[in-house]
Amino acid sequence: MSTMEKGAAPVVPISKALVSNGFLFISGQIGSAGGQLVTTSFQDEVRQVFTNIETILHEHGLTFSHIVSVTVYLTDMRYFDELNAVYQTYFADRYPTRTCIAVAGLPKQARVELTTMASLVLENNQG
Repeated sequence: MSTMEKGAAPVVPISKALVSNGFLFISGQIGSAGGQLVTTSFQDEVRQVFTNIETILHEHGLTFSHIVSVTVYLTDMRYFDELNAVYQTYFADRYPTRTCIAVAGLPKQARVELTTMASLVLENNQG
């Protein structure tokens, strides 16, 4: 297992991302920029989550097309449609598998958190 950590270290005892067995596992990302949660709108918060994920992907030479699985945590399922409106703009050729879970709370009062798994090899499987 390789940690391949780059950039700023997480402020909690976790690995930002780990490479193992041909996959990059990215820890849960919230809509935080510079230590502050984006609160202008829910969709802006979601966009910041994707910006954070994109930064980690790029650190490992990957793009959104490498993502094979996403887990979404929402504090309120009423955000589901707004999440999807933003979500679909980040995946062009195919959507990864996805699970969406309602939770009572998230760090820093975030309304959404995403964990992702990316393949280190870009495959053209449409499943």
